[in-house]
Amino acid sequence: MSVYRMTVRFNLEDAEDRSAAEYLRGLKHGDCNRFVVNAVLTRVRAENANAVDPTLLDSIRQIFREEMQALPPITGTVLPALTAEEQDEQSVLDDLELFG
Repeated sequence: MSVYRMTVRFNLEDAEDRSAAEYLRGLKHGDCNRFVVNAVLTRVRAENANAVDPTLLDSIRQIFREEMQALPPITGTVLPALTAEEQDEQSVLDDLELFG
């Protein structure tokens, strides 16, 4: 059997390191090895699942550029939508203008 050995050090002054060390210390030797292997593989699989294919990002960027170029140019100032309260106030002002 081929074996790869590694030394892991825990800073016992750090609460998280100390908690992890205490947990591992409570496991049997074989269980400790299996736990570490499973933890590493779980992390690697999660990172790979969250990885985004760079070619997909390039395709999305290209589609976005093409769609943006197809839009008519924006002229003037675009005002933000009025809140319900602002709409009510504007309605009252518009009504008052009718009276000159």
